[in-house]
Amino acid sequence: MNVDQILEQYQRDVRTQRLVQAVQTQDRPALQLKGLIGAQIAFVAAAARQLLEQPFLLIAADKEEAAYWQNDLSALLPRPALFFPDSYRRPTGFDKLDRTNVLQRTETVSQLVEHPKAPAVVVTYPEALFEKVVAPTNLQEAAIEIKVGTELDVPFLIDILVEYGFKRVDFVYEPGQFSVRGGIIDIYSYGNEHPYRVELFDVEVESIRTFDPTSQRSTKNIAFVTIVPNVNTEFKAEQKVSFLAMLPPNTLLWLSDGARLLDQLQDCFEKAKAAQSDLENVVHRDRQEEGLLLKEGAFLFPREIMQALEDYALLDSSTDPVRPPQDQLIYQTSPQPSFNKNIQYLLQDLNRNTADGVTNYIFADNPKQLERFYSIFEDLEAAVQWHAIPKALYQGFVDRDLKIAAYTDHQIFERYHRSQLRKGFDKNTALKVKALSE
Repeated sequence: MNVDQILEQYQRDVRTQRLVQAVQTQDRPALQLKGLIGAQIAFVAAAARQLLEQPFLLIAADKEEAAYWQNDLSALLPRPALFFPDSYRRPTGFDKLDRTNVLQRTETVSQLVEHPKAPAVVVTYPEALFEKVVAPTNLQEAAIEIKVGTELDVPFLIDILVEYGFKRVDFVYEPGQFSVRGGIIDIYSYGNEHPYRVELFDVEVESIRTFDPTSQRSTKNIAFVTIVPNVNTEFKAEQKVSFLAMLPPNTLLWLSDGARLLDQLQDCFEKAKAAQSDLENVVHRDRQEEGLLLKEGAFLFPREIMQALEDYALLDSSTDPVRPPQDQLIYQTSPQPSFNKNIQYLLQDLNRNTADGVTNYIFADNPKQLERFYSIFEDLEAAVQWHAIPKALYQGFVDRDLKIAAYTDHQIFERYHRSQLRKGFDKNTALKVKALSE
């Protein structure tokens, strides 16, 4: 038993069929989905995405929920869902940029620009939508391409990188850095998770590969690279647009909490204005980037974002939708029960589900954890029917309509489940690597 079989059930579900029909036959329909709980949202979204084969943008209530949605969807879809964060260390904390977030924003935009016909699934949240992004045409014009087998003018490349805000260092460890050591050029672009290493034979590009800055080991050989500048500082306000504006017209939007969205955007606007006032006279070099962003007004008015929602088909999970729905999809779902780490309670519940015709699934990202369940049940001589799924989910649920009970191991044992988001490269580790190399 695997997740594909569960997804097939959701694809055949009458509510999913109504959703698909509405999107295919109506002009920008608005649907309300009531009763979805936990990871069930990801199953419904993944099933609809596979049937529709068109872009999806899921707008979570906050960054934490967005991270869990992204993790769940990536576990269910053939290709991982893209994550589109805000640029700062913490949402609405406009005093400190986070280079890892800036990198991921740029990478997501680059993916959409480079593959416009590939229907992507993107997960974001209000604070990220509040910031503008570089218009696709401007980003393409500014990108630098380096290909294997072509000649490379190194002095000219260095001049361009410096002009684009890249800093020359001995060893790269974060986006916006490059190094030149003989015929080896390392570049940490703002559009890729890993830095590039370009090796030259005289003036010809002999090889290009990505590498791990900590170990200096190559991770993948590639034929060409596209170097993207810092989208926050190297483009003027007039070169930036709303993230929604660069989505294909057939994108399907999914709102977690449309009722709160306007309030959250208004809060962003007020805090950005306050931060702009604080940073009007920026004197500290490490705060110049933040001051430049606020000064140029690289943000949207809340009403602009709300108006942009009118241009797309909309699924809304909130009790008070932002648009009057043409249809309501009702789900009879309950959260995963609390077992207080008590295996006997778990066994009773699993057997009760089986008696009611409900199929039991236990999800865990670690296969050894699933083996632990087998061992525990065998030691207790428990005759219980269940299926092990080696995937991590945020929160379990019981779908009474489809008779599916999806339980997570971390909830059974009451462990905290942390979302897996990209972490920035540790500068201290880079300095240690530099010292060892020297």
